[in-house]
Amino acid sequence: MIPTLLGVTVLVFLFIHLIPGDPAIVMLGEHAAVENVERIREQLGLNKPLLLNLDAVAQVSRGEVSIGEGFKSFFDSQYLGFLGRLLRGDLGKSVHEHTPIADLLKLKIPATVELSLPAMAFAIVMGIPAGIISATRRNSVFDNVSMVGSLVGVSMPIFWLGLMLIYFFGVKLGWFPTYGRFPVDLSLETVTGLYTLDSIIAGDSQALGLALKHLVMPSIALGTIPMAVIARMTRSAMLEVLQEDYIRTAYAKGLRERTVILRHALKNAFLPVITIIGLQVGSLLAGAIMTETVFSWPGVGKWVYDAILARDYPVVQVAVLVITLVIAVINLAVDVSYAFLNPKIRLE
Repeated sequence: MIPTLLGVTVLVFLFIHLIPGDPAIVMLGEHAAVENVERIREQLGLNKPLLLNLDAVAQVSRGEVSIGEGFKSFFDSQYLGFLGRLLRGDLGKSVHEHTPIADLLKLKIPATVELSLPAMAFAIVMGIPAGIISATRRNSVFDNVSMVGSLVGVSMPIFWLGLMLIYFFGVKLGWFPTYGRFPVDLSLETVTGLYTLDSIIAGDSQALGLALKHLVMPSIALGTIPMAVIARMTRSAMLEVLQEDYIRTAYAKGLRERTVILRHALKNAFLPVITIIGLQVGSLLAGAIMTETVFSWPGVGKWVYDAILARDYPVVQVAVLVITLVIAVINLAVDVSYAFLNPKIRLE
C-alpha cells in the first residue's frame, strides 16, 4: 500500500501541474500586477522546481555554492515539500477558500459516505439476487431481460442517468428534490455529519424523511453501474458453480433448491463476487465526482471538481490521495476476507 500511495502522489502531482492556468493568477485575477503574482507564487512555493532542483547540481559543480547547500537545494522542490507536509500531518490550505484542507475534509467526507453507502447497498441488494435468479433460470425471460438491463446499466453514463432522473422524477413528477443534501431553509444539528443518522439521533422524523428524499436519486444514479457489474459477475460465478458435482449430489440427496442455491452454490461462488464488489468501490468513488456535480451534492467529488476548475492544487492532491487510500484499504480488506470465506486459502 505504501508504494502505491507514493506512486499516486507523484502521478497526481505531475498531472495537476499539466492543467493550464496559474493558481496565483486565479487568486488575484487576470489583471493583477506582476509583482503581486510573483509574491503569491513565492508564498505558495510555485516558483520552486516540481520534483528535484537539478540546477543545484550545476551550481555545486561551478563552485557557486557549497556541497551542503547544494544538497539542501537539490531537495527543495514543490513535490518533496508537499510530501514532507503530508508526513507531518499537515494537509495544507486551500488556495481558493483560504481554509485548512483538514477542516474541509471533515465537512466533505460525511456527505460522500452518506451517498456512497446507500448506493453500494442498492447495488448489492439488487445485483446479487438478479444474478442468482438469472443463473438458476438460465435463458429464461428474466435472465434475458436482466442481462440486457445490466448491459445498459454498465454502458449508461452516470451524468446522463442523473439528468434523466432529475428531469422525470424531480421536475416532471416532483417526487424528489433535484439538488443538495437538505433543504437550505431548514437547519439540523449535526453530530456525525451524516444527516440521516443525525436526524435519528435528534428524533426528528421530518428531517429524516427530507434527508432520505434527497438521497434517493443520487444513490440510484451512483449505484446503477456497480449493480449491473455485480449482477453479471454473480450470474457468471453461479453458472460455473452450478455445474459442479457436489451441486448435483446435493440435489440427489433431496435438498430443497433454496438450500442448494444459498448454502452450497452461492457460498462457493461468493469469492469473485466479493472481489468485484471491492473493485466497484473505486468506480463508485470515481462516479461520485459526476453524481455529486449533477446533483450539487456537497461531498468530496463536487469538492474535487470545483478545485480543478479553481486550479486549487493542494485540495486536488489531498482529495485524490484520500480516495486512493480508501480504495487501497478496501482492497486489502477484500483480500483478507478471502481467508474467512474459503478455509482452503487460510490453510495455504
